[in-house]
Amino acid sequence: MIAAIPLRGFDSAKTRLAEELSPGDRAAVAAAVAGRVARACLAAGWHVVVVSSAPDVIAWCDGHHLDRLADPGGGLNGAAAAGAAAAPGPWMVIHGDLPLVAAADLEGVAEAIREGAVVLAPSRDGGTNVIAAASPFRFSYGPGSFARHLAAAAPRPPVTLIRAGLAVELDTPADLRATLRHPEGRWLTEFLS
Repeated sequence: MIAAIPLRGFDSAKTRLAEELSPGDRAAVAAAVAGRVARACLAAGWHVVVVSSAPDVIAWCDGHHLDRLADPGGGLNGAAAAGAAAAPGPWMVIHGDLPLVAAADLEGVAEAIREGAVVLAPSRDGGTNVIAAASPFRFSYGPGSFARHLAAAAPRPPVTLIRAGLAVELDTPADLRATLRHPEGRWLTEFLS
């Protein structure tokens, strides 16, 4: 079971947080959150593969002993498709910007996809933070992607996961403030100067 985490470069990540965080802090936070996602996947029994061609992400993967796959281009859809195609069986594409995620949030995903389901976890704004299946899938990321991904799951039975750890992304200043107020998000304070 492969958990593919598409990542852009940490140095260029989180630009919408520029008013809140320095470039160095944004890169540190992006790497820390990606690390939390990777650890949650590993603890839940998934083999992690990071999909990226960014030099800083490649170095980070090497330092954390994570397998990586070159990003083929084509944005998030291309990276997700490459990650899913690399799996010989069940796969999961999970975003690397989920600051509250824990292994418990991934409970039941492997079982559901072994039974033929497509598992989807929506973001708070109608996007899609997790897609998991055991067969090919047509990715369609972008605004409102959850509805498109739900339609693409047919005729396989969809399983929708509504869990805070899978719904809360770290993209905007409001996301950062909400994360820091959450008991599971306070760990981020050590990365903020």
